[in-house]
Amino acid sequence: MIERIICASRGRNPTNPSDRTVGAPTEQRLEPNSQGICNTLTSVAKDNYVLEIRTVDDG
Repeated sequence: MIERIICASRGRNPTNPSDRTVGAPTEQRLEPNSQGICNTLTSVAKDNYVLEIRTVDDG
């Protein structure tokens, strides 16, 4: 079975992800969207990803 989740790549402050202070240290993180819709407000396509979770049926 394959489950697909839409994700976005975002630069966030590693110690305080909600911090939006200009010049704050950031690192890239993958942020899933549980609503199944696009995660972006811009047309930057490189920020959007589809995460595939593959499960193996042992039966």
